[in-house]
Amino acid sequence: MMKTVIATSASAAIMLAAACSGGEPGNDTGDTAPASSETDATDVSGTDQQTANADTTNGGDEDSSATPEALTSEDGYKLTPYASGLTFPWDMLFLPSGEMLVTERDGNIRVIRDGELLEAPVSGTPETLAEGQGGYFAMALDPDFASNRTLYLAYAKGSADENTTAVIKGILSDDASELTEVQEIFAGTPRETTYHYGGRLEFLPDGTLIITMGEGFRYMEEAQNPMNYHGTIARINTDGSIPEDNPFASGEEGAPAVWTYGNRNVQGLLWDGGREILWAHEHGPKGGDELNILEPGNNYGWPAITYGVNYDGTIITEQTEAEGMEQPVVKWVPSIAPSGMVLLDENSGDWSGWAGDIIVAAMNGPKGQKLVRVDLDETGTSATTEDMLADLAIPFRDITIGPDGKIYLATANMEGVIYTLEQASDESEEQGTTE
Repeated sequence: MMKTVIATSASAAIMLAAACSGGEPGNDTGDTAPASSETDATDVSGTDQQTANADTTNGGDEDSSATPEALTSEDGYKLTPYASGLTFPWDMLFLPSGEMLVTERDGNIRVIRDGELLEAPVSGTPETLAEGQGGYFAMALDPDFASNRTLYLAYAKGSADENTTAVIKGILSDDASELTEVQEIFAGTPRETTYHYGGRLEFLPDGTLIITMGEGFRYMEEAQNPMNYHGTIARINTDGSIPEDNPFASGEEGAPAVWTYGNRNVQGLLWDGGREILWAHEHGPKGGDELNILEPGNNYGWPAITYGVNYDGTIITEQTEAEGMEQPVVKWVPSIAPSGMVLLDENSGDWSGWAGDIIVAAMNGPKGQKLVRVDLDETGTSATTEDMLADLAIPFRDITIGPDGKIYLATANMEGVIYTLEQASDESEEQGTTE
């Protein structure tokens, strides 16, 4: 039986006012707009600026325009600047050659080589809709990248009036300066909103690609309808074709690429090879962020069941459980606004003592601006959580492990910084450091 961990706080009064950002223009559902905690949102003008309301531009106490300095948290961790000068970094990815690629939400892939951010972004990448929560999202390397140099990118495609989450692939040049032979391999269901895109990518051991999508916020009821891609997670082959063993491959009871449905806005995704589990976390509304085990064909409940409420405090549903709908392994009430996450293993350097645990990056949720360690049992069905770096109040968009075994963290601020994380105290034995 799966045990669900509830990370709660009695101090509801500390919820950020930004978590209730007002009605979405043109939204005839009567719902309020998505929390700004779910976005590193926007530097554009107009109504999307007002409703997405970039709360991460003022996350933390540091001056984002100043040269970043090393920081030490009260719980004994040190952040050392690795790179700065980025604009809304979204995803980090290391190449086998050691360079780091970073997506910027406004439509660039940047290259960091030997700790230096190159001035020119990767050329040949697609135009994106950088409005609201739209822009460039996650990347993934082909399982055969060493021989084919194929890079995948999820991004917001279209206009403010009609857009969706799309995925392209292309060939990355040897010097990582150019993407060529770009072709679209997937596009979700069109919608008329610039919120809730999902946008994470992960390869399964069989070589198929998992793509997360949001429900566009105003289409939340459609998350219970697997015949479209709103609020779903998709699985495709690398050429864009549909795997024959997808749960709705025939198209008779669901859209052929749908892998799971009843999801809200999934922005964390990873494959756990030791447990053979596909993990995903998603933003809840006001409360109810979730960490889930994904299984093909399963319904994750949104919005029929939820542990959260609308941003104006009104009830979405009285139900938190229902037959045929999955329960999370961990849920957060109040929200933490989870974004990237990473699985630690025996190759995680000083963090190898936590092998099998997940660290979740948290943005500007009411209880966010920190990291959360999820200490999992052998089966992954029971967990405890531990906050990290909470006193620094920094919103983190992404987290990854480098080939050097170090943890790298990207902030969600407009003037983004990438840090390395290490233990600054003598707590090394507890936390897995070998000295």
